[in-house]
Amino acid sequence: MMNFPTLMGITSGAAFLLGFILFLNNRKVNVKANKYLGLFVITLGFAMLEIPLFHQKFHLQHPYVFEMIGLSRFLTAPLLYISVLYFTSIHKKFEKKILWHFLPFAIFTIFSFPFFITGKNIEFSYETGRIVFFVLRIALPLQALIYWCLSFGRLQKHLKHLQQISSSTEKTDLIWLKYFLLILVLIILVWFNLVFFNLEYLIQFTPFIYLLSVFFLAYFSLQQKEIFDFSKPELNELSSVQLYKKDSPKRVSGNRLNELDEKLRMLTESEKIYLENDLSLPVLAKRLGASCNETSFVINELYQDNFYNFINKYRIEEAKKMLLSDKYTQLNVLGIAYESGFNSKTTFNTTFKKHTGMSPTEFVKSNTNLIKKEA
Repeated sequence: MMNFPTLMGITSGAAFLLGFILFLNNRKVNVKANKYLGLFVITLGFAMLEIPLFHQKFHLQHPYVFEMIGLSRFLTAPLLYISVLYFTSIHKKFEKKILWHFLPFAIFTIFSFPFFITGKNIEFSYETGRIVFFVLRIALPLQALIYWCLSFGRLQKHLKHLQQISSSTEKTDLIWLKYFLLILVLIILVWFNLVFFNLEYLIQFTPFIYLLSVFFLAYFSLQQKEIFDFSKPELNELSSVQLYKKDSPKRVSGNRLNELDEKLRMLTESEKIYLENDLSLPVLAKRLGASCNETSFVINELYQDNFYNFINKYRIEEAKKMLLSDKYTQLNVLGIAYESGFNSKTTFNTTFKKHTGMSPTEFVKSNTNLIKKEA
């Protein structure tokens, strides 16, 4: 079997390659987010590189470089979270408060200054040394856990917000990023074993798990598409759309609310705007002659629903009519899905089952049997 340090060296090389691909981002999608994600993967590669470097006694030949590689670990978790922030933010502006996430790195770097100047670490008394060692031991694992939870929470919030502005989320729901984060859980668990538990049977498989994890990270991260593919004026409007809460201040007056509701009913019931596959909140708002914020509030307030569910309810009703008509003999389920406004068969089937409690095929069979019984 290939030895541990060699395999870890290969794994870190794979991480560096993925990191540079994401950072350079030749496809030009989610540019800022991918720069941070690329830097995250590169620092992950450095963390994995420590084992083969230590095995080669690199820490004795180049102690300062080895110390900097160790310090770079404090950049890993914040870089992940910042990349998720950019993936899920409509406006990709740099904010100074982001710099606070690098405070632990700055503190531990300052703490290492004596080593860089004199080549020796700060000396502590026995009791103080125990406390310092304990802090150093748990700082990175604690940071990793906190930032992973923050990243996952931010992603879940993004999914809720997405349903306020889009009627079709399969291209923008960042499902690949969810899988990316879940793979990172595996890496974190295996790393925790090395730091705290030292379970021998797991340690021998650690480099293989790391290597497979990096390949899966590459597979999921390279699938991504542009998240907010809107014009700049539309992005400015969408940034003002708020998540609806019953006790929130009214964003639209009574008369304006009734006026917009009347127009909305005409667009949905007469013009069947929901049949447009690329329908989004900005498109609907433009047709209503309203802002995105007003349009979102009308749907939230009067129909107690978000934009995604509101539009897809109409699409499901249209699909039900098609499935029971002659169109069903001319089109398959995928054809019905597209004709009723959906962009994919998977989303159609999932949404159909959510609203009716059965699949499209089951719906057709149950209604066919009902007609036969009535006949």
